[in-house]
Amino acid sequence: MTHAQRGYTLLEMLVVILLISIAAGLLGFGLQHGLRAAKERQVVGQMVEALRNTRARAIVSSAMQKTVFDLHRLSFQAPGRPQQHWPADMRVTLHTAEQAGAAVEFYPDGSSTGGHLLLANGTRRWRIDIGWLTGSVQSRALP
Repeated sequence: MTHAQRGYTLLEMLVVILLISIAAGLLGFGLQHGLRAAKERQVVGQMVEALRNTRARAIVSSAMQKTVFDLHRLSFQAPGRPQQHWPADMRVTLHTAEQAGAAVEFYPDGSSTGGHLLLANGTRRWRIDIGWLTGSVQSRALP
């Protein structure tokens, strides 16, 4: 009568450890990708909020206000707010009236210089539109 061997072989244990390592690596990569995408969405939201806040401030103060973008320092600033930065791997392009420079100006009647911002990081892209007549600020993800 032979006794059945109990336990696992060393090879079986190594295969299980290898599978767990691969799964952990894929999970870590997925989390990192998700966190990066969330950070990018947060930056888009912060830009929209800064522009909307600047418009509201212009209306309330009855004076022209502007959100300034520094494309070299990767930052933007709304009046009365701290300077905010976007990730170095995110490309930001600003299209607005030439006289405004690298800024979007809002006027006491709610209008603005208008224009749009294009934000891109790899295959992910967003567009923030600023209406010149109404000063409305809208963002959307691009395909």
